[in-house]
Amino acid sequence: MTHDRTPDLSIIVPVLNETAQLPFLFATLAAQQGIRIELILCDGVSEDTTPQRAAQLARQTPFSTKFVQASRGRGRQMNAGAAIARADTLLFLHVDSTFAADDALGGALAALRVWQAATGCDEVAGRFALRFRRSDGKPSLAYFFYEAKARLARKECIRGDQGFMLSRSFFRSLNGFDEQMPFLEDLHFVDAVAARGEWLLLPAEVGTSARRFETEGLWERQVLNAIIVNCLVAGWTEFFATLSGLYRFNSETGRLSLYPILYGIRALLARRPWRWRLAFWHATGRHVAANAWQIFFWQDTRRTFSSGMGPGEVEPRWLRLYERRMKRLFCAFPAAMTAAAAVWLWFRFMLLRHAPTGTRRTG
Repeated sequence: MTHDRTPDLSIIVPVLNETAQLPFLFATLAAQQGIRIELILCDGVSEDTTPQRAAQLARQTPFSTKFVQASRGRGRQMNAGAAIARADTLLFLHVDSTFAADDALGGALAALRVWQAATGCDEVAGRFALRFRRSDGKPSLAYFFYEAKARLARKECIRGDQGFMLSRSFFRSLNGFDEQMPFLEDLHFVDAVAARGEWLLLPAEVGTSARRFETEGLWERQVLNAIIVNCLVAGWTEFFATLSGLYRFNSETGRLSLYPILYGIRALLARRPWRWRLAFWHATGRHVAANAWQIFFWQDTRRTFSSGMGPGEVEPRWLRLYERRMKRLFCAFPAAMTAAAAVWLWFRFMLLRHAPTGTRRTG
């Protein structure tokens, strides 16, 4: 099938050993109405049948599909896809993204263009409201909280699984995604957009699979995510270079064990001078204290959840109280020191609690 007309939207998806996920991606995009799209799959040299499955599915869908190989790393893969995109607007998606509404992409693109026309510039990036697809249909306050948080106009709440939609010219002016690290490219990109322009919440939901959280454990994965972000904020690059494979997901590995990561952190910290360790824990305390707003927002989401309303209907009363009355207190030096001490004690406790039998020790 030929596709000569310029697409309205180029959808760029990094893939790596995703044979099982591809049919769902093709199906959700094929269902979209009122918009011409092209799909660009950016393969990080898969070791399964991803290329063959993609070619087979491409022959059965009404949109153009391109398959490009790049060095492994989501930033490098997505930059390679953007380089061959034909549309003036780009959408970076994860392979497990789905849309329940068949006008999701058309409505999102229209909203982005309205904003661009109203402001007279294209320095804006859109992201979708988030909805987790879970195997357990029971209501969950924890997932509800993360879905509600993803709707907030705070850059620290924006992640790649929400999808990033922006003009090709704005993307190029930002120099694309950071290719220095195999992951966290979304955090760097969020900051780059916020420094130059605006983040827009698009009028549609994107579904994302909860398979990682269900397999590894929601608590364990979120704790590890928090550790990763904290080390990034603290500028501890050695952490990422030494403890490789942190973010890789294997559905067959089962529940995530935090002990190897915590033990690795302790070993790395032990090599550092005491002044460096003190500065690290101080930076950790500042980061944790600055995120105290989440405790207040949790109260807002719990009330909304109990009322049977949706994650987009949260009235942030407690969060407003924090911003007006409490933020300055939590950003002060004593709060940072208190948070640093609390995290250090938690760190030591977790090491002792989760250490394999026969390896527990103090010090």
